[in-house]
Amino acid sequence: MKENLARQYESQRTDLQQEFEAKNELLRSRFLEISPEDYLSTIFSDKREEDELIVVLGTLKSKEGKIIEKGTVTRVEFWRIWDIAWRSNAYIPYCDFKRNYYHSKTLESVRAFVVDLDKVTSRNLSKILRYAFKQIPEPTYIVNSGKGVHLIYALSKPQPVKGWRWSIKALNEAIQNTYEKVGHLDRHPLVHPYRFPGFATKIDTIATVFKVREQYTTEELMELFKIPLKKGSQAQGKARSEQKEGEGKVIYFPNGKRAFFEWALWKLFMNPPIPGRRHNSFFALGIIAYKCKREVPKWEAVEAVDMVYDDMERYNLHIGFTREEAHRAFEKGYNPKAVTVRWKYLCELLGWEYRTNKRNGRKRKEHLAYVNAIRSAKVNYEKSQLLPKVLELHNKGISLRKISDILGIPTSTLVRWIKNS
Repeated sequence: MKENLARQYESQRTDLQQEFEAKNELLRSRFLEISPEDYLSTIFSDKREEDELIVVLGTLKSKEGKIIEKGTVTRVEFWRIWDIAWRSNAYIPYCDFKRNYYHSKTLESVRAFVVDLDKVTSRNLSKILRYAFKQIPEPTYIVNSGKGVHLIYALSKPQPVKGWRWSIKALNEAIQNTYEKVGHLDRHPLVHPYRFPGFATKIDTIATVFKVREQYTTEELMELFKIPLKKGSQAQGKARSEQKEGEGKVIYFPNGKRAFFEWALWKLFMNPPIPGRRHNSFFALGIIAYKCKREVPKWEAVEAVDMVYDDMERYNLHIGFTREEAHRAFEKGYNPKAVTVRWKYLCELLGWEYRTNKRNGRKRKEHLAYVNAIRSAKVNYEKSQLLPKVLELHNKGISLRKISDILGIPTSTLVRWIKNS
């Protein structure tokens, strides 16, 4: 039975490879095929050889469903990117990130908008090329990624997100919505990584790319897909970032306690960072260390990084993540901006459960009013219970000091009660 399943799997893979070549032939008959090196250099035209690209490595599983290699995020120098082209689980986002930290909140600029169509046969592709592109704006490139295709709407220059976040997000959704009924659409956010041309696919082929037209500008795409520019968004963003002349700036100082640092470190000792959270965990440790820098010297915090990494080695959680990467992540977190980082964000980085504080979502002013109301109600209740006893003892000629000792009420409070009554 196992032999029959193996033959069936080989036959299916061969059919997929034949479909892949058929799609290549169809695309070659209409468009110019370009080399993966030229494509990469065009998309990342401003990158130098020593610059690093973010590469997302997906989880690899065996035919039985067992995990062979857990997914992670790594960084590869631009000139060495083809050293990992043999990996069928290597993906690159068409974006730039602040300090090269891969997260939706650190998105800095967008280089292309991508439509991911899955299960595309040569017949489906022919339909798209003949009919769909007469109604839909043509993409800049078409990547034959294996079982499906990627339609790349590349930009002539990276589009900064600052001041354009709403417009860019709306444009990405509009482009993907256009292809909703064209094929099996896989919706993805802007930061999603994709297989690049020249990289191995899951069907033992090499992804190819074909040029359809010249690159777009952001304004051209917004006009084609009818996305209005949110008026004032760019100017408002710039105004918020610039400080008014003569206006004071609030300065925050790190005032974390040693106990907080030691508690967080102990939690990491008990539960070492797992693949998928390793970089974030050491980044968060750097933030916590900076918050507590008044009581925890940096050399001690750096030693703690090695201690946590030693525990990862003990549980074989360090594979694919070097000690140097752990220290780099720590250094990124150890900076003055860490002072204003909230506990909720740290919990997201570390994968810990976030529990709201005593305010239960109330603002400080609302919370103080709530607490004062409870305190007043409690005082009034105690007064209503104790005042008759105080008056009774006072009428008997017992001194206020003696009454204070009997009932445990301050003398000043007794004076006020008797005076008001």
